[in-house]
Amino acid sequence: VAVVCRGHAIEIFIDGKLDFKSNLQRAMVGNVDPIMLGRPTPGFRAAGMPPSRPAAAATPSSDESSQLQSVEAVVKDVRWYVRDLSEDGVKAIMEECKPNNRKRSSQKNFTLQSPDEDTKSRNMISEGHMDAIDALCTGRRVAIESESSSSSSSSNARRGDVDPIIWKHWHQWTPKMDVQVMRLFTEIAEQRQKAMGVFKRGSLPSLINLPARTVDIADKLLRPYPLLKGIPRDCLRMRFLFIQILNVRILSVLPMVDFSQALSPWSLAHRLSALSHLIFLEIKNIAWTHILQQTATGRGHFVNINLPRAKKAQERGDTSGRKSVFFQLYLQLHFVKPSLLRVDAGSRPWVVSYAGFGGQDAGGLFRDSVSTLCTELQSKWVPLFIPVPNSKDGGVGDNQEKFLPNPSSRSTLHISNYAFVGKLMGIAVRGSHMLNLDLPSLVWKPLVGDTVTMNDVKAVDVIAHGRIESLVKAVATNATTTGSINKENYMDLVPNKFIMMGYDGKEVELKDDGKNLENTWETREEYLSLLKQAKLAEVRPQAQAIRKGLGTIVPIQLLPLFTWQELEMMVCGKREIDVDYLRANTRYRAPVKGSDPHVKMLWEVLEDFNHEERRLFLRFVWGQSRLPYNPADFTQKFEILSSRDNNDGALPVSHTCFFSVELPRYTNKASMREKILYAITNCHSIDTDHAAQNVDWDDES
Repeated sequence: VAVVCRGHAIEIFIDGKLDFKSNLQRAMVGNVDPIMLGRPTPGFRAAGMPPSRPAAAATPSSDESSQLQSVEAVVKDVRWYVRDLSEDGVKAIMEECKPNNRKRSSQKNFTLQSPDEDTKSRNMISEGHMDAIDALCTGRRVAIESESSSSSSSSNARRGDVDPIIWKHWHQWTPKMDVQVMRLFTEIAEQRQKAMGVFKRGSLPSLINLPARTVDIADKLLRPYPLLKGIPRDCLRMRFLFIQILNVRILSVLPMVDFSQALSPWSLAHRLSALSHLIFLEIKNIAWTHILQQTATGRGHFVNINLPRAKKAQERGDTSGRKSVFFQLYLQLHFVKPSLLRVDAGSRPWVVSYAGFGGQDAGGLFRDSVSTLCTELQSKWVPLFIPVPNSKDGGVGDNQEKFLPNPSSRSTLHISNYAFVGKLMGIAVRGSHMLNLDLPSLVWKPLVGDTVTMNDVKAVDVIAHGRIESLVKAVATNATTTGSINKENYMDLVPNKFIMMGYDGKEVELKDDGKNLENTWETREEYLSLLKQAKLAEVRPQAQAIRKGLGTIVPIQLLPLFTWQELEMMVCGKREIDVDYLRANTRYRAPVKGSDPHVKMLWEVLEDFNHEERRLFLRFVWGQSRLPYNPADFTQKFEILSSRDNNDGALPVSHTCFFSVELPRYTNKASMREKILYAITNCHSIDTDHAAQNVDWDDES
């Protein structure tokens, strides 16, 4: 069916032939909403159509009702294209819409299989497990492991139909409980696959092939999940089994979903995005990795950075950021074609040359430039991000270590800077070049198309959130003499003008000329409404700019498929440096062995380090401060090499380009700890490797 709009007339072609024509009372407006054919709606009137033929849907005026008929049907997911086409053009469109037997190229290589092609570790669903899923999907009954059965005596396990007690708890489920179920069974899958010898340490466990009906759920596994307390084991198994069913079905249709419609509530993409917390990461990564590979067009770019210029600007107290490493990279990279920055996984989007330094960039200088710009972004030297209000006045509430976009940075240049931050995030996702940024959900949620709520405001400004909650209670109860805010103390506790205090501590008007408009007890409802809207949208322009930049590097249409926490992990990696995770991605170059005493001593020392010390160690040996969230993103394994000097007075030597360290054979743990701490605290940036070249370090241009 082709619908053609010609000015104030609409024509419907079926199989290329004109089937119906009707005039419009007003011009048609193109949009992406679905066409609804049902009871007549305003905008259509009959145009000489025979009474025996059904008219297009329209709601007529009373005098036209007798001329129209309605169509009992619904056409979903159809877009209007307002174009003037000839009959030949309509026929050409119909020919292009005919189905063919060719397979979609986008479905190529969409398989659930481990990268190493190991048949033992393939993510395959067993035949019996699939039968159970099919039975549930078709409404048939299925047997599950009884609560009284034991994993050690599975052969004698009593089986029976689903216990009605399972359905008794079904209405209690909430999205937060589902998240804890996912975490619980992820832990179970990891333990199970380790026992079977098919799980690689540090890798992501497969959930799609976990036989949920028969797994044993130990009491100690449930302790970290308070929302699941008191829920029968069978109910947990059944819940996860239904989540598996969902993922099996999603896997079959994922290549055919148009995620550009994810923000339209009527679309399938929107409904899938609403379930992003239930979709296994291994399912998401299939489509995501495939598209990243298909869109990798970058070949890198050469940049020159003047580190002394940035340092001297800080010494002078320059907070404009115009001499910073971040701004130098912005000038050299932001205005090149984005396609040049869409590199393959593990590739570098730019090669660094430090003015006056003798180092050759084999990866170490690049990672150092990334770490330096992240440090600058979360400092006073670049005016793009500020500490969250919770961190002020001694600190209160959660997330005191995080940074927000500066609400005052709204100039054209600043918005362009934020777009470049988005490009850096996209580069981090593509190349696994982790950014050491601590940003709250208020920033990450808009990037994946999620809705910002007052809980996100509370996460960064608990005091402002508390005042809003008190005002909400006052409005709801109409309190005049009771409550924290009432008619008597309203003018003392609430601003008497239509203004608020922004995240940066500056006064913000809630409406035009708000600083001159009186806010009284009678206007409290309007003030509350404007206050909540302003708080939710205070950093929206900056977040939108970041999202725009991000969309030039990665397929932003697919981001709603991920939760904001997963996007944060893809961009920033693991914030807490897990020593076991690092050890699992380490190799030893002969003559060093993993069983050597000084190697075992190193892991003990790292275990004793706090988070900041581990971060400094990683910066010392690799040039960046976070580990990739996915083991497959380790393009280089950490290497421990032999040292030329093997005595307790020697210092470790790092090679950031190759993610390696020359570790002396210390005789005791105390000496190793002392020397490593000295090295990581006194050498956390690239030094002049050779004689300084001719460069004007005092140049302020």
